[in-house]
Amino acid sequence: MRFKKISCLLLSPLFIFSTSIYAGNTPKDQEIKKLVDQNFKPLLEKYDVPGMAVGVIQNNKKYEMYYGLQSVQDKKAVNSSTIFELGSVSKLFTATAGGYAKNKGKISFDDTPGKYWKELKNTPIDQVNLLQLATYTSGNLALQFPDEVKTDQQVLTFFKDWKPKNSIGEYRQYSNPSIGLFGKVVALSMNKPFDQVLEKTIFPALGLKHSYVNVPKTQMQNYAFGYNQENQPIRVNPGPLDAPAYGVKSTLPDMLSFIHANLNPQKYPADIQRAINETHQGRYQVNTMYQALGWGEFSYPATLQTLLDSNSEQIVMKPSKVTAIS
Repeated sequence: MRFKKISCLLLSPLFIFSTSIYAGNTPKDQEIKKLVDQNFKPLLEKYDVPGMAVGVIQNNKKYEMYYGLQSVQDKKAVNSSTIFELGSVSKLFTATAGGYAKNKGKISFDDTPGKYWKELKNTPIDQVNLLQLATYTSGNLALQFPDEVKTDQQVLTFFKDWKPKNSIGEYRQYSNPSIGLFGKVVALSMNKPFDQVLEKTIFPALGLKHSYVNVPKTQMQNYAFGYNQENQPIRVNPGPLDAPAYGVKSTLPDMLSFIHANLNPQKYPADIQRAINETHQGRYQVNTMYQALGWGEFSYPATLQTLLDSNSEQIVMKPSKVTAIS
């Protein structure tokens, strides 16, 4: 089923842009707002989007623009406190946590999951290393867990029974179970649940004040709803290993801070700086896209067609041959 979502970065319901415009051609503050209004306000009506938050970073200056409602029922407007579900943008935080664990000596990307999740030792999934899990090059882990997989024991059984169909490390297939297992291993290596890895370590290191895996009761009034095709309010359903794959919720100011950190990692403490840099390194090439940890990267300038091709059904839903980047 397709859902209309309150809008918030990249492919989730929040949109954030960073621009580099030569001096002399730099838009003024009001021009940036006008450009955003012209390009985004029409989307609310066209796609029946209840509300949207748009952020722009221009020469390290942050701009925030808010449109519509975070809750249709309460008529509450989207604002700087509105908490959005980030969907698969959550994977960027999982990748950052992995980079952090690696640079703390907790994991090596050459390790396999059985080193940390003992029940997986000497199973076929234990032939896949952590880098391959984080870059979707396991062999053929599917986009989603099967519907019948719900409990922790069923997740374990799923991985124990899994067998690769393609050569490990030679094909990319976008996969929530793949990044989910990577996040699980990172959490095991740090001896804490994954939500605490993010909420107690990664978010504070990035200076994020209102980012969560589990939205606290005191913030529920700021938690935006999505709406289904019957215009009923909905929120993300819990699922197996959901936190590493699609479980983060955040505000526009926090996401602007996250993008700022990725643009300027040298301004952050050494531990998180190294973690961020780890996520930026291209590991595999898939056509014109470079698969890094969490990020998909492109040579600049990238054409619209290049971006569309890298979000095609082939790339998202099917295995694609990759070339390792040495």
